[in-house]
Amino acid sequence: MKKILAFISITVVVGMLASCGNDKATTEPKPKTCEQIEPCKTALQYATYVEQGAEDKVYEMEDHTGEHESYDSLEKAKRYIAEDYKQYKNHEIEKYGVLEYTLTKNKSYFYKFKYNSFRKNENGIKEPTTLIVHIYEKSGDYYPIEVFNYPSLRDIQGGKELGSPKIYYSSNLTSKEKGKFKPKAIEGE
Repeated sequence: MKKILAFISITVVVGMLASCGNDKATTEPKPKTCEQIEPCKTALQYATYVEQGAEDKVYEMEDHTGEHESYDSLEKAKRYIAEDYKQYKNHEIEKYGVLEYTLTKNKSYFYKFKYNSFRKNENGIKEPTTLIVHIYEKSGDYYPIEVFNYPSLRDIQGGKELGSPKIYYSSNLTSKEKGKFKPKAIEGE
């Protein structure tokens, strides 16, 4: 009986040790998500408020030096809150793709998001939409501003070479959905 138990124990231990090598060890870090990168997380929150129609929250996230703000005051921003805001106030942008253009490392970024709109179009369909957010660092904090006039890559980069944008996806997308939510790159001209 002891021999049988010893044999079973050895077999179990050898089986466990053999299975340890099945998972490939890698030194490469897992790809980050937008939510793990502070400027991108700020841009995603800002895009969510824009999509909700929460103009007061959009205003509160912006820098109030007069240089980069959508409204003159919080009171004015509150007047422009979407009529259907209460219906969307708890909605989050759950599925998205985003391109990150680094303008100045740790200082200034452009984020181009693609996600499904919260509201339906005239045909009753929630269509994919895009939004560009400029994020810049000032005194250790990141501030967003929506980019209304889609810039050309030449306008963004000025006299410097930017390189390829990084792309991030929400962690809940399938491979097929990544194709649907991949934003087009900002054009070169």
